[in-house]
Amino acid sequence: MKVLLCLSLLLPALFSAQTLNRLDKHGRKTGHWINYADSAKTIKLFEGRFRKDKPKGSAYFYTNKGLLDRVEKNRFRKLKTTFYYPNGLVRMSGNARLENLPDRIHYYYYGQWKVYSDSGKLEKYYYYRKGELIKTVYLDKNRKINDSLIAALNSIDRDFTAHNTRLTDSINANLKNPEKYRAFKQELAFKDSLSFASIDRILDTYGYPGKAVAGDATAVPFYILGFAPVHLKEKHMGKLLMAATRDDISMKSLAFFIDKLRLAKGEKQLYGTQYYLKKDEYLLYPVEDEAHLKERRASVGLENE
Repeated sequence: MKVLLCLSLLLPALFSAQTLNRLDKHGRKTGHWINYADSAKTIKLFEGRFRKDKPKGSAYFYTNKGLLDRVEKNRFRKLKTTFYYPNGLVRMSGNARLENLPDRIHYYYYGQWKVYSDSGKLEKYYYYRKGELIKTVYLDKNRKINDSLIAALNSIDRDFTAHNTRLTDSINANLKNPEKYRAFKQELAFKDSLSFASIDRILDTYGYPGKAVAGDATAVPFYILGFAPVHLKEKHMGKLLMAATRDDISMKSLAFFIDKLRLAKGEKQLYGTQYYLKKDEYLLYPVEDEAHLKERRASVGLENE
């Protein structure tokens, strides 16, 4: 009798263990799944159910510390999704969708999303179209931050950095292969031109986006213009100077930009920031009105450099 009792207590646990993380005969996930961050299985990363590799019901996603990060409720190809702060309060919620494309699975947000502060207060609405943020509406009408502009600037920045890193590595790896070297150089010039055109459009539309509108992304146009052709730098110089007066751009950084632009045009530099190497010695490029160089340097914070 005691043996039967022990078996009756053990069987549910054994059965439960056997039903976790199963694959069907076609190798597809089925039933109840739990993934852990550690070998001791004390920190969950994921818990949910599958049928033929497709999520069913509610799925729970956790951080590497075991804190709930988001919950997805699967219903008729719609994923009602809720993200959480580490304190357990809702961060944002809305709808997402999974599409099985020929070459990949496309996961994207759509429609209206509610966004909350870490104290639980509803602050704004995001509106998405197939994963693209198209509009932000703040409940506080005094807020000027433009989230869609920030998203666009950050996307341009990521793309610019990614293609420059990849293509520069390819160019350096093919210094002895003229055909590939030229091809990668041409691709780099083309990709750069797309980034420059995007920044040009933003500056034409918004002027220089200051911190009050673009937050930390305010630095992106200035950074990318640093690599742009002379005509684009000249076109937007007035906007850069205005941004510097608002402290959206450091005047010290703009001094370097101005000197490089003047030298590219065959003119003398203003702030004495540019040097060239000759016989192991760094020499200053010619400077306009050198007698007042110290005063100009001091006016932009370069007096100690």
